[in-house]
Amino acid sequence: MAEQDKGAPATPRFMGPPGRLRLAGVDARQWAQVEGVQLPEALQPRRARPALRRGGDPARARLRLPPDTPPGRYDITLALAGGKSQCASVDVQARPRLRVTPSALRLTAAAGASACAALLLENRGNVPVEIGPVLVAGLFDDDGIEAAMASVYNLDSHDVNKIVGHAFSKLREAHGGLLKLRVRQGAGPLAVGERRVLELEARLGEKLVPGHGYHGVLEMAGHGIAVEVAVSKRRADDGRSTGAKA
Repeated sequence: MAEQDKGAPATPRFMGPPGRLRLAGVDARQWAQVEGVQLPEALQPRRARPALRRGGDPARARLRLPPDTPPGRYDITLALAGGKSQCASVDVQARPRLRVTPSALRLTAAAGASACAALLLENRGNVPVEIGPVLVAGLFDDDGIEAAMASVYNLDSHDVNKIVGHAFSKLREAHGGLLKLRVRQGAGPLAVGERRVLELEARLGEKLVPGHGYHGVLEMAGHGIAVEVAVSKRRADDGRSTGAKA
């Protein structure tokens, strides 16, 4: 077993998410003595690439661990020149990460009608992701900004306050309200490494303009999923589903 360097300064620490741990507590002279790293079995990388990226500057040092390494503190050993070694610690932070297929959630229905869609989620982070029973995204008319600006140009006034107020009024009109997506199947914690299909259903708001498109962003565990809504020109008269695209 390598000899422990008793004259070493404070214990070095790697901190950050699993794939990008940065080094702290080591100066350039001390770092020049480091030749490698010894990891416990639980932290061994699954790929052939080196776990430690050295470089001459300790500020550029990086330690790479498997992406699903659970958050927490781990003890490792730095191999030093001359057969010596030094204890170090690794503070792995939580990193939620989702892969979503398709990249955009697309719905088509008449205003007031329901539409269904599906998303495939894969948890590629290191913590479980909670999928609630209802997901919410705000909607905005695709042509809302352009229409608001066009109405300003046609406004017969030079009063700045009136012009600004008119523009904001038109932008508010372009807001499509909140789209509430009910998770018909797939709600609950998504474990690390798990893949799951979400079956979603949403009822489009009565005030959405037929023939218009709306967009928004559905936030989930720090991941933004584009939402695209196409409102059919025929209004729903019985609230039944008119179809959806995923």
